[in-house]
Amino acid sequence: RFLRSVPFSPQILFFSTRPVIAALRDVQVSVPPAVRRGDTATLHCYYDMDGESLYSVKWYKGRREFYRYTPKESPPMKIFPAQGVQVKRSASNESQLTLLGLSLASSGKYSCEVSADAPSFHTMIVTGDLEVCEVPKHVPSIHGMRSRYRVGDIVRGNCTSHNSRPPANLTWYINEAQANPSYIRTHKPFRERKNEFETSLAGIHFVVGNHHFVNGKLKIRCTARIHDIYLQSTERSIDEDRPRVISAASSANSNGKGANGNAVPYDHFPPYAENELDRKDYMTLQGELEHIAY
Repeated sequence: RFLRSVPFSPQILFFSTRPVIAALRDVQVSVPPAVRRGDTATLHCYYDMDGESLYSVKWYKGRREFYRYTPKESPPMKIFPAQGVQVKRSASNESQLTLLGLSLASSGKYSCEVSADAPSFHTMIVTGDLEVCEVPKHVPSIHGMRSRYRVGDIVRGNCTSHNSRPPANLTWYINEAQANPSYIRTHKPFRERKNEFETSLAGIHFVVGNHHFVNGKLKIRCTARIHDIYLQSTERSIDEDRPRVISAASSANSNGKGANGNAVPYDHFPPYAENELDRKDYMTLQGELEHIAY
C-alpha cells in the first residue's frame, strides 16, 4: 500500500479587535399604584446606558407626551399640557418625575421612553399604572346589632363605607379572627346620586355559639381598605345575655306563692320581645339599603 500525501496548506485566522457595541438596556419604571386625591406622586425611570450617551427621556400619559428631558438642549427640560398632570420642575430630572395636586383625572398609564444618542438612537419604553383614589371621610359604620345576645341568637348586621373611589373592600372579624365566609353577605357597590363616588355594603349573619363569647364579650369588627393608602375599622363589643336565676324565696315574696309555688326559674324575654327589638330599634338589610340610597 502507498500512503497518499496531502499537501500542507497554512490557514490564516482573523481575530476581531473591535469592541462590543454598547447598547441601552434594563429600562425600568416605578409608578405608585395608588395615591390619595390631592397628594404628590414621584415616578422613577431607571436605565443603564452601558457606555452610550443619553439623547432624551420622555414621559407619556396614555399616548400624550407631557415631559421631555434632553440633556444637550438648553433648557434641557420641556413640559407639555396634559389632562390631570402638573409637573413640579424643581423635583424632576432625567430619572425622576414629580406630579403635584393629583386629581381623579390624573389616573392612567404612565410611560417612560429612553433614547440613546447617535449613532444607535436605541429606544426603549416601559409603562406603569397609577390610580388616584378618593378615600372615605368617615370610618365604616355598623348597623343592626343589639348590645346583648344569648347563645343561640342570630346576629345580623351591616357594615357600610360611604363615598370613595374605588369602593372600599370590607372585611368582617369576630374576636380578632376573620369571619367565616359563610357568615358574610356581599353586595355590589353602588354609585351615589350626588357625585361619582361609590358606597360599599357588606352584611354578616350567624348563630351565636358558646365559643363566640370570651369572658362574656363578643367583639365584632368591620375593616374598610383601599389599596395600601386607607385602612379604617369600627368595632362593636357585645355582652353575653345570660338568663338570670330567680330564687324561690324571691319568687314567693313577689307573687305570694311558697317554695312549692309555680315560680318561673329564669328571667325570659316575652315571646314577642325579640321581634319587637328587631322591628323597632334595628335596621334590616333592606332598610339599610333604602336609608343609603335615599
